[in-house]
Amino acid sequence: MLLVLLGLFFQLTGNGQQPDNDLRSLRWGMTSKEVQTAELSGPYRVTDTTLLYRQRWFYDFPASVKFAFVKDQLAGALYILTDRHIRAQQHWDDYQAIIKILTDRYGPPSGDYLTWNYPLYKDRPDHYGDAVLLSHLSRSCIWETARTVITLEMSGKPKEGIYTVISYAKKNDNESK
Repeated sequence: MLLVLLGLFFQLTGNGQQPDNDLRSLRWGMTSKEVQTAELSGPYRVTDTTLLYRQRWFYDFPASVKFAFVKDQLAGALYILTDRHIRAQQHWDDYQAIIKILTDRYGPPSGDYLTWNYPLYKDRPDHYGDAVLLSHLSRSCIWETARTVITLEMSGKPKEGIYTVISYAKKNDNESK
């Protein structure tokens, strides 16, 4: 009986994506005040068009979250991962783990792009993190839902480190029809 109930539950909830939400517990078009209420704590920084929250999480990854508003309606968000690893390859491993999380949630990416500026490590996947840190490689993946475009990006600079950002953007009303 328990297995039947669990099976029914998973059928009704689908692959984990909540159809009523576009991002976290939020919907595109919410006002800044509605987002602040849903986040349950005050933002670190507020402007006319953005809310910035520190010390948030994207699954097991610490992140800052920046919400963007157009005419006081939620139109996008960025997760800026804040982990600073000692080894560059650890950032690459995190990126791979996030690809799996997003693929489990949204299906395979519609695009997966590796851009090589210098091919020194191209045949050495165990050094791709180093390649990113040295600005030899950047990577991005894209997923789409009916209402949202999700982009995962990784790039780096030797003196600044490696940056991994997940962006969620509301599709234009023309695109989501």
